[in-house]
Amino acid sequence: MAKVHRLNPDSKSLHGFFSKDLEPALEIDSGDTVHFQTLDSAWGVEKRKVLGQPRKRFTDLQPHRRPKQFGHSLIGPVFIRNAKPGQTLEITINEVVPGNWGWTSAGGFPSYWNQKLGMVDEKEVMLDFELDSHGMTGKSQFGDFDFTVTLQPFMGIMGMPPSLPGEHTTISPRVTGGNIDCKELQAGSTLFLPIEVEGGLFSTGDGHALQGDGEVSGPALECPMEKVSLTFTVLDNFPIERPIAKTKDGWITMAFHKNLEEAMWIALNDMLQLISYLYNISRTEAYAYASLVVDLRITQIVNTSKGVHAFLPFGALR
Repeated sequence: MAKVHRLNPDSKSLHGFFSKDLEPALEIDSGDTVHFQTLDSAWGVEKRKVLGQPRKRFTDLQPHRRPKQFGHSLIGPVFIRNAKPGQTLEITINEVVPGNWGWTSAGGFPSYWNQKLGMVDEKEVMLDFELDSHGMTGKSQFGDFDFTVTLQPFMGIMGMPPSLPGEHTTISPRVTGGNIDCKELQAGSTLFLPIEVEGGLFSTGDGHALQGDGEVSGPALECPMEKVSLTFTVLDNFPIERPIAKTKDGWITMAFHKNLEEAMWIALNDMLQLISYLYNISRTEAYAYASLVVDLRITQIVNTSKGVHAFLPFGALR
């Protein structure tokens, strides 16, 4: 019988990189559900009370789980028994409940996106938010003007380590997932990831209360998550090379590359293969229909490996 597990952030579950050698924080069976509680991406444990005040951060991290450079706060890994390389991990996103605070920022440090927009030497703008997970609204604080936004929470990072040894950054997404930052992956969606290591070793973190396509200033509305409910199923009959998702509105294929145009072509190629599979038509026929019904969207431009996702709405081909 499928079980429900809970994983809370502590020194034995938090870590700041992906690695196939990192010991699991939890072992489960295929079909089980895990309820995660997460810190914000920058290891924050409480909201800022005054503008400019440093935020209290989690520091009780085991040395072998601490990244050598910056790494997002991740929780896991989760070992799925009998999950093997070459299989696919289906992650059903049941529920995503944000905490009661969040933040975003823009400008003020050297990055390629700040350089492009002339924001390197500008004073950094930091916006703090009060979040209401019942009304699904966020209200900015401490600024000259307070704005209210409608929340659409999702996890920026869901992924597994590659088969290569060593520690792998949380910043760049890869074929096994990671810092995907796709705002479509909200509750009710299903993410499919290729498995490269025994047990999968799934981790999540980098909770976003809201993000636009592109995540253009670097952070989204970063926040802790009170509850992230995910169900894990190992699939033998759905081989994939890169992340694919099924949302309430349609199918998504995702690709990542340092060159945004290359990411676009990879995502489109994967969508042609998916349409061929779904409708039993040739790749060329899929290409013709894709020109009519597939949308290309920029996932994010700020994670070194930029992301593009191709979207096929349900009912577009009948």
